[in-house]
Amino acid sequence: MAVIVLLFLIAAVFLAVALIGPYRLYWRARPRAAGQPSETALTVGRIAAFGAAGAFVFAGCSAQEAADLGAWTASEVRKASEDAAESMASDPQIRRDPAEGYTSLIEAAVREAGEGQGPSYHVSVERAGAGAGAGHSYAISADGSEVCMHVTEVRSAQGGILVPEAGGGSGSIATYDLTATAEDGAC
Repeated sequence: MAVIVLLFLIAAVFLAVALIGPYRLYWRARPRAAGQPSETALTVGRIAAFGAAGAFVFAGCSAQEAADLGAWTASEVRKASEDAAESMASDPQIRRDPAEGYTSLIEAAVREAGEGQGPSYHVSVERAGAGAGAGHSYAISADGSEVCMHVTEVRSAQGGILVPEAGGGSGSIATYDLTATAEDGAC
């Protein structure tokens, strides 16, 4: 953050030089016979100072953007979690491993929903525990921001997925409709 502030301060100094003008800053203190530069040279100096100020402003803005992409904010984690909850509810799901629950599904959905908001390797999803009935809670965290997602599963009315059996018949794997809500804070 100090580098970003320094870049903007340097830009401010160059902008002051460009606006005030090199003549007033330096040559006014010297006598006129001291070989002052021409008006063209002073104009080129002002244009160069404006250019340098613009370059430092650009560098400061670029550094700020890079710093922002390197970390998640609380609102970005919340938004990505809400988008993940919506995407999980869109299609029926197969029941997951009882120990893991929907952890990997939630983590993949949050990473996809939060693309471009922060580094995906900072996202962590942990099962916080089983709630009442068929509900589960998951702690979603990234860069110190934490969101709690509550997932409720209901057997889907669409039936299930048909799979062939060894004896020549077919069976089905049950699918579940998920309802998920996200709220700020720990579970």
